[in-house]
Amino acid sequence: MLHGLGMQGRDWLPFVLPFARRFQFFLPDLRGAGNSGKVRFNQDDVFHNHMEDMEDLVRYFGIEQCYLVGYSLGATTSLHWQAFGDFSPVTRYLHVDQAPCIANGDDWAHGLFGKQQSHFFSQLHDLLALLETAPEQGEVADLAVGLRERVLHGVVSILAQLSGSNRLKSAFDASTRWAGLWARLLPVSNVADLRAYLKAYLHIAHDYRPTARDFPVPATVLTGAQSPLYPAEGQAEFARLAGADHVVFPRSGHVPLVSQPVEFTRALGRFLNAE
Repeated sequence: MLHGLGMQGRDWLPFVLPFARRFQFFLPDLRGAGNSGKVRFNQDDVFHNHMEDMEDLVRYFGIEQCYLVGYSLGATTSLHWQAFGDFSPVTRYLHVDQAPCIANGDDWAHGLFGKQQSHFFSQLHDLLALLETAPEQGEVADLAVGLRERVLHGVVSILAQLSGSNRLKSAFDASTRWAGLWARLLPVSNVADLRAYLKAYLHIAHDYRPTARDFPVPATVLTGAQSPLYPAEGQAEFARLAGADHVVFPRSGHVPLVSQPVEFTRALGRFLNAE
């Protein structure tokens, strides 16, 4: 079970516990998250780094066959694994709210942020430029006063737009004196990790559509119909390319685990118990 950005493996627990008697679950913390929080990236491509870590995990535990579930960042890691690694242990795949191509182009308008990509990418570039002036290592909370607040303002502004809630930005603007606390609440709080993810999403434009056409195992795509990050049309196209079952949660955004938790748990059960 590969979690999304800003999450950790234990976040899957409420959803896997109903099936724990029949299945053994592996809930890894990706680099920079949870108990892997102090493990930094050692290459530019964060997706390739995560993929290699998962291959190490499979070898370490001697896993010969497994089902794979990937949500958001975990789904990109899964697609990267299928495209560039040894995907042979995987016998079934559940793909949760992620596009097969992050960057928009002449033949693709369903990448990260959809039609608003240029607007949001401009903000991500501005945030990356700020971080380039920061020390190579360390936490956002430990940045110099002034720089820390500017970085936080950029991050919170982006998160507020993604969530569709201006209350988040208003709360930050009203309590900037608590910037140290805000910095510790960020989904990614390490400067090097934040910089690495921004560079990956802005400059490493993997397109997994070609390899999706030869997807080697039965797959299911779960889509939040209201997802602000990845348009449902692009996820439907991925399901078509991969010959996957496609399940749409009509009331969900990018996090169906929160928006429709009961429906998500049922969908996970159907995936696990499929013949």
